[in-house]
Amino acid sequence: MAFGQFSAHLIAPRVIRVVLYSDKYQYEQARVTIYDDNDKLVPFSSKSKVVQYKITTFELTLEKPFVLGENYKVYLQNFGQVPLNVSEATTFPNFDTDYYYTGPLGAAYSAEKTTFRLWAPLASRVILKYEVPGEKHFLYRKLKRGERGVYEFTLEGDHEGIRYTYLVLNNGLEEEVTDPYAVSSGPNGTFSYVVNPAKYDYVAMHDDKLPPFTKPTEAIIYETSVRDQTIDERTDIEYPATFFGMIEEGRKVKGIYPAGFDYLKDLGITHLQLMPVYDFKTVDETRKWQSYNWGYDPQQYFVLEGSYAREPYDPYNRISDFKKLVSKYHEAGIRIIMDVVFNHVYDHETSVFEKIVPNYYFRKTSEGVISNGSGCGNDLATERPMVRRLIVDACRYYIEKLGVDGFRFDLMGLMDIKTIDEVYKMAKALKPDFLILGEGWEMMTPLPKEQLAHHGNASKTPEIGFFNDAFREIMKGGSFVENLHERGYMLGATNYRLGFYYAYAGSVLNTTFSPRYGNAGQSINYVECHDNGVLVDKMLVSNPGECAETHLMRLLSLNTIVMLAFGVPFFHRGQEIGVSKYGELNSYKSSDKVNQFPYTLAYKRKEMVEYFKALTVMRKECQFLHHTDPKVIKELVEFKDLPGGASQITYNPELDLGPYSHFNVFVNPTSEPIFISLEKPLKTILNRGGYIAARSKEYFERTMVAPYSVIVLGLRKGDNGPK
Repeated sequence: MAFGQFSAHLIAPRVIRVVLYSDKYQYEQARVTIYDDNDKLVPFSSKSKVVQYKITTFELTLEKPFVLGENYKVYLQNFGQVPLNVSEATTFPNFDTDYYYTGPLGAAYSAEKTTFRLWAPLASRVILKYEVPGEKHFLYRKLKRGERGVYEFTLEGDHEGIRYTYLVLNNGLEEEVTDPYAVSSGPNGTFSYVVNPAKYDYVAMHDDKLPPFTKPTEAIIYETSVRDQTIDERTDIEYPATFFGMIEEGRKVKGIYPAGFDYLKDLGITHLQLMPVYDFKTVDETRKWQSYNWGYDPQQYFVLEGSYAREPYDPYNRISDFKKLVSKYHEAGIRIIMDVVFNHVYDHETSVFEKIVPNYYFRKTSEGVISNGSGCGNDLATERPMVRRLIVDACRYYIEKLGVDGFRFDLMGLMDIKTIDEVYKMAKALKPDFLILGEGWEMMTPLPKEQLAHHGNASKTPEIGFFNDAFREIMKGGSFVENLHERGYMLGATNYRLGFYYAYAGSVLNTTFSPRYGNAGQSINYVECHDNGVLVDKMLVSNPGECAETHLMRLLSLNTIVMLAFGVPFFHRGQEIGVSKYGELNSYKSSDKVNQFPYTLAYKRKEMVEYFKALTVMRKECQFLHHTDPKVIKELVEFKDLPGGASQITYNPELDLGPYSHFNVFVNPTSEPIFISLEKPLKTILNRGGYIAARSKEYFERTMVAPYSVIVLGLRKGDNGPK
């Protein structure tokens, strides 16, 4: 440190620490004075000093507790002055109580006036910078500091559509920031817009067209990306990689096979899960074809992603087009789940959160280092009241104003249970059929583990779903580079058979392993998602001796088990037809070629698409598959070992099996056929030909389960067997 530099920090409500770094010597009687914004002296009652090698530390005890909101300067005789850094005030015991604010934030528009409000309790000054419509210059207005650190200013007149930012002065440093509560911005988050909600509220959401939905296990979730699902250039989608492109009707590939909206609508899914759709950093919204990213690098939590808008410069287009997307899928009976990323931002150093309230929004270790449980270097401090409020408010906006039906929380295990619980209660009050699920991995972060929303605390959040990686690993085997060669039960590792029974039952029975969840509605059953590689690529590593046709047969069997198992079935885009990612295990920024949904392949493998549709019909009709209570599940199914490592799941005929009196699932993940003598003659309900129960006529007293297959045999109610 060069000679003569010093700093001044508020370290307690009445204590300021001044640190002088000197290569030469320490001043024994250096005079310290403190001035407020009006250059008035701030009195302190005592001064203590500690001298170490090249460092002199003064601690000043103020006569009165420090009051935030002014730009204080500390003067050290012979060395000059520095602004007082008050960032440590966010850690003081009463900060969250004293500065928690429940009133409105953001820009509240009316034709007569617009009121701007920004929560910036550490700031000594906030200035509104806004454009003069039709002119090329800006005006500036100073906001007035009000209760609990909220700055406010009302601009008289109709200012719809104006651009604005804030100039926030913290610790003597002024930063220009966008409004964290703005719902629209310019391309790449360069400025915020004042918008009139009436300009997008007009879109009818058609909730009345949605079928009843009473429990999570009634869901069939299909995950995709707006860009991936609409980018295939061999279709005639007019607006690829946009919200609008997701709802274009009548679009086809090769002029024959349905693409985009028509393809998704016909699959039979109940919920469409969209990968991040709010503003993310790493795609230039003005040149979106020059880069690719999934969007797990959020920049603005209330603003939708501009690269998905037809007109990123239009303050309303991204909002109205997204609402039209939700509305259109509602009309088709499909609910929309938003993939939300509240565990981190793109970069805390450039984040408006850090610039507006330094040292508040991001979780730190006991050593004062920003926590990195997310792997992105900046875990959001969701446990802090105003961070929690921001998350709940953002979620409320997407439900109330944009009509979404569910949230998938990225790295939910880094978020505190109280925040997730508040989101759940708010969402359920607005939409009783709302669905919440998330990644429950237990990750390293400073918050005590008992407070975090991870798998180990599933009993504390019985209404929340968790991605069940135990189901994934048991069914298909390893998902990462180091264990990709390992096979699960459905890929031929028959020693996993007991684990298969555990996973099939929703991981709620105390059998091979201890129960993971209190009810099967918490188990999101999946074998493929956007993370890691896809099934057909994995099988090239784990099952290299098998041909491509065998891999696709295994894929069909895996999809069947995901649909039959107790819990919530979840499918990744293209899983129904075995789409490859060319071996890439993390394609978050790879390319459109790697990530796109290939509609020509769907056309080529249309029998696989039809089989998937048949599975969705069966799942919906067989409501006994939706049971969540462990006691009921235990009574409902019996697992039986078959020769060679195959399995049988028999459903209790004394219980209500919906349209069936008998229902039996036979699973053969091996390369050899299995021959079975049945206890009574049964008909085929499901085989590779699909859900054929309605047209099945032949009874079987003995059956063969082909290699790599799953079949279902049983009887409809009223069918007493052959005459």
